[in-house]
Amino acid sequence: MLHHIAAVGGSLARRYIEDGLEANEPSGSNPPASNDEAVLAGLPFVIYFITGLLFIYPAVGVFYTAHSVFPTLAMIEDPNPPPEYTPISLDAQEGSVPSGEFQVVEANEKPITSSLRTTHRLLWVWGREGYFRGLICALITVFSTVILAALITVYTFLPHFVGSFIATVLLTQLSTAWVHIVITPPSARPWYSRVLPFRYVFQATALPLLVHWATSVVAVELPRLLAVMIGLPLRLFEEADDNMDMDLQLSSLLLKGIPVAALALFLYLFAVIPAQVILRRVQASLLPPTEDAIVPFDRSFKGKLDPAVLGGGSETFLTMRDALTTFGREGWTRLVKMYLKVFGITVAFYFAVAATFALEGGVIMTLNWMLSGGK
Repeated sequence: MLHHIAAVGGSLARRYIEDGLEANEPSGSNPPASNDEAVLAGLPFVIYFITGLLFIYPAVGVFYTAHSVFPTLAMIEDPNPPPEYTPISLDAQEGSVPSGEFQVVEANEKPITSSLRTTHRLLWVWGREGYFRGLICALITVFSTVILAALITVYTFLPHFVGSFIATVLLTQLSTAWVHIVITPPSARPWYSRVLPFRYVFQATALPLLVHWATSVVAVELPRLLAVMIGLPLRLFEEADDNMDMDLQLSSLLLKGIPVAALALFLYLFAVIPAQVILRRVQASLLPPTEDAIVPFDRSFKGKLDPAVLGGGSETFLTMRDALTTFGREGWTRLVKMYLKVFGITVAFYFAVAATFALEGGVIMTLNWMLSGGK
């Protein structure tokens, strides 16, 4: 598909340049025909469309793998590998390790998720299948949650954020299955075969889901409330005073925006992230004993559990308190550093996209200027 689009784009670009050269010849040639004008007018769209397609693949890698998969692995990795953990060779080539199998090596000295590079290498052991693990399950979970939340909101007249929470709880099996897919090797099993019984998953995750939902709402609404209290327009320039000098206007918005941004960052770091850590670790504690994690994973959570893999019962899960207390200072430091690195990658990606489109726009404008005779 991309090769076909690239071929069409290349043909249009070649025709664009040839027509431009003909237009600049001093022979007083006639203006291009209407169909040629249509081709020239549509060339920018073709270029931008192809560029957008080329950015889809890295965008998924940034906004899905780096934003969701990397932190989830960091949240459950134990810096001291348990005896039952089988390390994976990070030097394996793509496709050299079949799904569900390991290439045994000596344990890494540092946690895998302490570095984005080693985390990337770990996932790339299974190639694209490993790097985009759980993507289908994640899309189905998001789509189902949005639809169910909309139905609940319409037919019960509840606020949307309440309907969203109810939908999240009702679909907690899907989000738990996603966590299990992410932390285990790729498998030929369909994603829905990993869905655990609802009663068991609900009993374990209902309270962590409530806390995560509440912190997420507070992290959005409190900064919004502060913005209203200090007079910061929620739509910024749409509500700006036309009689005020633009420089004063920008400085006023900046001064008012700093405390709002600081509060939002504080709530995200000290409320949303801890709640997410609790939820992910509780969901990971439900991993069946027949499954192996791709990172060092202490199923006993420092002796808080006695799961079936260690000889205990099968219906055991982690409490919220134990999920929080068993995630030590090293884990928090490693996770915060990962979020900062992912933020840097995200900013770099935005700059790369903006620079690419700006460069293409400049080239197109230059060509139009040249073909119009410098007018």
